[in-house]
Amino acid sequence: MNVASRMRKLRELMGWKQSAVASMMNITQQAFSFLEQGNGSPRIDTLMRFCDVMNIQLHFLLSADVPITEETVRKYGAKTYSEFISEHQKLEQGAQFLDQMLLSNADKVTAIHLANTTHQAA
Repeated sequence: MNVASRMRKLRELMGWKQSAVASMMNITQQAFSFLEQGNGSPRIDTLMRFCDVMNIQLHFLLSADVPITEETVRKYGAKTYSEFISEHQKLEQGAQFLDQMLLSNADKVTAIHLANTTHQAA
């Protein structure tokens, strides 16, 4: 999802009209519509004004791999960059641990199944 799509998704998630966001950013509704359509390259100060209005951090807006949902906005939107990275690293470590547990349990289930099969055959 590109920046323009993320901007539109955030605005819609917050339940705001383009005209309200544009007014708070001190730009016209047409200029904001232009941004949401992905026409041109927005300046960094424009993106920062959008983030201020939405009460999110710029790195969250630019993080294409983090989906825009109520949960992610609440959890990551206002975090500083270092908090965001730290949280992401914790999630990755947790996911790796879970994968290891699932693999370990799969091996145990296979061993139990083999033991039961061998016991029943005897």
